[in-house]
Amino acid sequence: MLIALAFAAVVLAKDARVKLIPKFAPGERLVYEIEIETVTAGKTVSPIMNTEGATQSSLNIGMRARLDVLSVDPEPAGESVEFRITWVDSHADATSDALDPTRTDPASSFNKLQGHSVEFTLGANGGLSGFKGLEDVVPGGIPPAESVAWIASLTAAGQFPPGGLEPGQKWQAERPINGAPLAGLYWQTQSIYDHNEPCAPVGQDESSSAGKAAKAAPDPGATRECAVILSQLTIARHGRSSDQTPEDYVRNGLRTSGTWTGEGEEMGSIAIENGLLMSATETSTQNMDYEITSASSGSTVYYTAKSQTQTGITLLADSHGGVSGSE
Repeated sequence: MLIALAFAAVVLAKDARVKLIPKFAPGERLVYEIEIETVTAGKTVSPIMNTEGATQSSLNIGMRARLDVLSVDPEPAGESVEFRITWVDSHADATSDALDPTRTDPASSFNKLQGHSVEFTLGANGGLSGFKGLEDVVPGGIPPAESVAWIASLTAAGQFPPGGLEPGQKWQAERPINGAPLAGLYWQTQSIYDHNEPCAPVGQDESSSAGKAAKAAPDPGATRECAVILSQLTIARHGRSSDQTPEDYVRNGLRTSGTWTGEGEEMGSIAIENGLLMSATETSTQNMDYEITSASSGSTVYYTAKSQTQTGITLLADSHGGVSGSE
């Protein structure tokens, strides 16, 4: 009898573990709201001498992004998903304590994104590649790093322990820094499955007829249970110091080199039922010292800065009604 009870306890313990990896399906649509606030102290030195470059600036970004799943390709290490992202809304405001006539307005590239789409592949490790569709919108067709870096959070669970999680469990993982001008950069994370709690009410995509009709309806997500994951982050780098240029930059005739370090913390809320990211907040500090050189002309831009960033991500709606996601 005691042996049977002990066996039952082991089974229950195993059942208590949850797997939080989302299963995307072709045709699925997700809508997220992203808010990013960055304060930067630093300077840019270009071939045109500028002795009065900005020493402190801020950039506030607001986006509503629609993600359409185009295809899902199983891989040995996990699924590779092809997405189309459409910026239903994208706006930014930039301020600076000094006038720099040689510097492009950092808000302009985000304001240009509104109404445009780009296709890309999200790898199982969170890496983004194969951007197509923005060649006539932003230089090189590469969207600003902040406009897409948050997407890696959707598959962060792919780096969780494969056997599932239980409250109190700790682990380490890696998450690439997408869109950075230096190759091989990633966030090294130390995480803990802190606790479970009811998922926060989910917003609606009010730009759609379904969203307008559901605006006053009870939110089904309010009764769902979410896993709360807390993480400490540190920037590290893979690869040789002599090979620092990302492929997208190489294709556009650019070469990059330098250093990029940082640290931060994150709290994510993931629906236990289907692994969808419901919300996430992140604060980080980064130190950058790098240069970008044109392979054809040899001209070089040097960039040195320290930035502090706060990011918020919230699921507004998906194609399966509120939060049901990948059923």
